[in-house]
Amino acid sequence: MPAMADVSIIIKEQGTIFLAGPPLVKAATGEVVTAEALGGAYVHCKTSGVADYFAQNEDHAIELARQAISSCGIDQSIAKPTAPTINTPKTTASTTSTPTNCLEPRYPADELLGIVGTDLRMPVNIREVIARIVDDSAFDEFKAMYGSSLVCGFASIGGHQVGIVGNNGILFSESAQKGAHFIEICCKRKTPLIFLQNITGFMVGSKYEAEALPSTAPKWSWPSHVRKCRNLP
Repeated sequence: MPAMADVSIIIKEQGTIFLAGPPLVKAATGEVVTAEALGGAYVHCKTSGVADYFAQNEDHAIELARQAISSCGIDQSIAKPTAPTINTPKTTASTTSTPTNCLEPRYPADELLGIVGTDLRMPVNIREVIARIVDDSAFDEFKAMYGSSLVCGFASIGGHQVGIVGNNGILFSESAQKGAHFIEICCKRKTPLIFLQNITGFMVGSKYEAEALPSTAPKWSWPSHVRKCRNLP
């Protein structure tokens, strides 16, 4: 069940998720619908947000699964303890270490001056910003097709894994839901968060009030997560 998983990957034209399949839907409501249209990959990655990653095929799904595991923050370099050496004075080990395997961004940081302007009313492509600040410009985007006005994902900066939340337009209800979900994952994994904020607020209007945006928006904002995330680095 997707609700019981930290990460949900669904394969195009193969994976389906629904409460009732097409035969039961037809018997109960008379609606004729295919399994893909009822609960396929596009539905749950773009519209409902139930699935987190959209896979083109099984090989791509395996690649995404490996990528998801690598984003869990598990330190694979922990050395096994060794027996102490006799007559060797104890030394105080450093509590901090600087990773040596980090790569510079593929795009020069100087280009940020041309990407981010001085007019705060002009939108900024936040993915272009992320590509110039993270190691190797590698970004594992979370729910890329859902709530596109908020970009969330995992990356490394200076060899240290971080979670990034960046505005990519005015926030809508689905964007706020995605942000809340991603922040909760980072809290659970104790992954530091970086916010890239470049907008002034949320979408307004009767339609968005009816979508419960006023109650959804605070779910992902920082004050509502202070209690849960106060132990984050």
